[in-house]
Amino acid sequence: MRARHNGFAPQPSQYDCCIETSFPERCSTNDPVHFSSMNRFPTTIPGLDEILHGGLFEGGVYILEGPPGVGKTTLANQIAYSHALKGQKTLYVTMLSESHARMVQHMDGQAFFHKSAVNSLVLYISGYRELETEGLKAVIGLLRGELARSGASLLVVDGLVVSAPDIDEGVRQFVHELQSLVIAMSCTCLLLTSGRGNALSAEQTMVDGIFTFEDHLFRGKAERRFQVRKFRGSEVVRGQHSFCITSDGLRFFPRLESLPLRPKEAAPACRVKLGTRAVDDALNYDGVGSGTMSLAVGESGTGKTLLALAFAAQASVEQPGLLLLGSPETPFDACALAEGFGIPLKQAMASGALHVQSIGQTDESLDEMGHKILRLVHERKAARVALDGLAALADTSAFPERGHRFLGRLLHELRRAHATSLFTLDPAELSLAGGTPLAPGVSALFDNLLTLTGGRERQLTVAKMRGAPTATTSVALVGSA
Repeated sequence: MRARHNGFAPQPSQYDCCIETSFPERCSTNDPVHFSSMNRFPTTIPGLDEILHGGLFEGGVYILEGPPGVGKTTLANQIAYSHALKGQKTLYVTMLSESHARMVQHMDGQAFFHKSAVNSLVLYISGYRELETEGLKAVIGLLRGELARSGASLLVVDGLVVSAPDIDEGVRQFVHELQSLVIAMSCTCLLLTSGRGNALSAEQTMVDGIFTFEDHLFRGKAERRFQVRKFRGSEVVRGQHSFCITSDGLRFFPRLESLPLRPKEAAPACRVKLGTRAVDDALNYDGVGSGTMSLAVGESGTGKTLLALAFAAQASVEQPGLLLLGSPETPFDACALAEGFGIPLKQAMASGALHVQSIGQTDESLDEMGHKILRLVHERKAARVALDGLAALADTSAFPERGHRFLGRLLHELRRAHATSLFTLDPAELSLAGGTPLAPGVSALFDNLLTLTGGRERQLTVAKMRGAPTATTSVALVGSA
């Protein structure tokens, strides 16, 4: 019997179960057969345990496959040093000719690395000589002896190469013996392989999990992707997810719409001013509903950015704000523009009430940006959020296929946080960035819809306003906030 859960790390009680069955030829039908529960092995890697619904399982063998440089070795070391913080040992066996000193030098710049743990809690040995002289069978003998000597509860085998499209008998036998060994030693194993383009078959390797890593090129940018091809023992979040590598190690970003859908509490029954007098006047002098999502749509030069800056500048210490710049502008550029129109953006930043952050200016994936936005909202306890340039989200490989679902979930999570939000959108810019026009129905995801037009006189039209009648449907915007 397997416990089902909602995507968070399961509680021990969910797996602390006894299964009763009967085998007439071996025991009495009145005697229950007891199976011990499987214990989780949390990786503590941000986002990964969420994808795996709680982590790996103790005593399992997990294959990490992908091209060189994609992050497998960094991830294995990150898990090993996290394991060391609990006082647990890792045996790290390299099958490559690269020296351990060289590997440690590469890890030295990572925040998770602890030099004091090297060869005390993280034990590096080489299996290269055994592999070259006697083959994989000798490597098993080496592992058996070193595991018995060290008492390590995590084993990493780095550098297994699959040289043929069909896994050969030697590799299959090696994986089989490795699995028997780690079960006997009560050890969890990570098996890292580049495969040379030949993926290990889930059917031909009786392992507990197969994880694939890849670099996906999109318009000259490289997005890192991760997929759980096989996982025994529990459900996982299926499909492809993105991840990044920083000085903190790897961080995984589950697809935003795959996260558990948690209900939201009703937002406080109050109004939030947009900060542009003519617009607030048109909205009966009191702005938009608290916790609602607004979309300002217009071509370049119609005043969308000024509207977003004025909205963000209304942040206060009691009601903190977050301004996300999806355009190439810097916070300095935004302050200079706002100052020219009398918008107190600089003052809001100086008081600490407003935090300004660029988004989409590096090789960030769609889900990386989504998680970043929600993390900043949570950390800043932001009561108002302005995203100037929705097209920044569209300039990703995933947006054409998932943009509508992603945006719907992002807005849902912002509503749950009671963060009154204003997004700006240039349809032509979105079409250019995403390679597709604005999908029909996207505006329906928002509570309030404002359309802006240019020409001799800028004009804003309130096309939709949820929960409040408007005093007028259109208003002229006279060159200032």
